[in-house]
Amino acid sequence: MALDNIIDSYERDGFIIIPDLIDSEQCDKLKTEAKKILNEKGNSDASVYVHASVKSSLYKQFHQDPRILNVLKKIMPDGIMFLSDKIVVKTADKTFATPWHIDCFYWPNTRSKLSVWIPFDDVNADNGTFTVVRGSHKKNWTMIDKALPNGEFVYQIADSDINKDDVVICTVKRGAGIFFSDRLVHGSTTNSASIDRYTVISTYHASADDEPFDLSFPAREILSY
Repeated sequence: MALDNIIDSYERDGFIIIPDLIDSEQCDKLKTEAKKILNEKGNSDASVYVHASVKSSLYKQFHQDPRILNVLKKIMPDGIMFLSDKIVVKTADKTFATPWHIDCFYWPNTRSKLSVWIPFDDVNADNGTFTVVRGSHKKNWTMIDKALPNGEFVYQIADSDINKDDVVICTVKRGAGIFFSDRLVHGSTTNSASIDRYTVISTYHASADDEPFDLSFPAREILSY
């Protein structure tokens, strides 16, 4: 997708997909680093590790990558502040689908945010790829309090509330970038193939003075005014 065309697509759908945002060599490096971080700091039951940029200089450098910022500048012309990043994995031991949810459930009454989901492995419906509900960022949603058995994803959206015709299963090659609104309903498929699916999700918002919520994210920094 040409950068000049992304604004209308993002505003209409709540997400955009940029193929080949990073190359295979960088995917390999980031995946290797992700495994190292999870081995050293991760909970063995967890599929999510928050604050990768605090733990790793490689991830701190990556969230500032010009290829990411060039896209963000189109969508966020008033400035860009990095908030946090997290490693999210599916493996042979972590095959469950990520339930439908919207990120703003987890940071209520704060300014709007945008996240970038980048897989380090090719992803499809069989190995837990990203799924979205197209246009759902324009609707109001009711959350239910129903965590997964490992305690993750406390705030969910009921499957019965989802129009299946609006669901998009994002089949993409490693290194693609999926930029999405924190109001967009999203989740993942089940990793029925029981193979690795390593990703990083980096979150940004318009640069401005810190909100109280921001203070718990030590890697936050203004990247563009």
